[in-house]
Amino acid sequence: MWSNSRVSALLVGLLPVVSALQSAGGPQLNTPAAAQSPLAPLSNGLAALSDGYSGLVKEHYLPMAFMQAGVLASSADVATQLMEHSHRPVSPFQTLLQSMHLAPAMPEPLIVAHVVAMATVASTMSGAANAVWLKQLEEAFPGRGGREVLCKTLIHAVILASIINSAYLIGVPLFTAFFQDGTLPPLTNPSAYFAGWTLDEFITLTKLEVCMFIPYNTIAFKFVSPRVRPLTHAMVSATFNVAVSAVTLGYWDAWVRGAAHVAHLN
Repeated sequence: MWSNSRVSALLVGLLPVVSALQSAGGPQLNTPAAAQSPLAPLSNGLAALSDGYSGLVKEHYLPMAFMQAGVLASSADVATQLMEHSHRPVSPFQTLLQSMHLAPAMPEPLIVAHVVAMATVASTMSGAANAVWLKQLEEAFPGRGGREVLCKTLIHAVILASIINSAYLIGVPLFTAFFQDGTLPPLTNPSAYFAGWTLDEFITLTKLEVCMFIPYNTIAFKFVSPRVRPLTHAMVSATFNVAVSAVTLGYWDAWVRGAAHVAHLN
């Protein structure tokens, strides 16, 4: 058996070796810093980003909702228009006729006025107004119980969604014409302001709304923090806005016919 003096001498001899290895980048001792995961910097960055976003939402609730909805809706509209334009085949003969002005030119791949109109309606209605309504719903039915979640979901789907969808159908064509030509219908003809709203298109958007937002709101009102709901709602709305863009641009019926044709072939 080793005596205590020999063990002490051995430890004293090993200390310089361990120190040299650590300073030279050799094997490290099991310290918390050394045991950090390689994903720790990413995790820390996401945490800092989340904290920064939470601070912005807390201090600027409505402006953030306004901006988020506008950016996401305009991006969805750009994607819709480019997707539709990329699927329009043009034959060389048609191109030749167009160059000789013997055939109508293809429409522009991007109608900027429509993008701006979508952003305008989305930022005000899906963004700021919806954020206010979500806050009021939470104050009227606080909590995450089954009754509270059901009430908030139904009120949002039946009342608020109908207002927002009608705003898209009326506002997008109206603002598109305004941003393109700088004109609005005369005040002597108020019905012209509502020309974009039709029952068929309203029913189409309502069906999509029910399919998408009732499941989403059931989850959101149960699990998502009220402060973050405008962002998550805007993200789901961006997908919904693809359909809104298709309806207001006149693509929707052709899309439905194409989908039905593909389903028939399969």
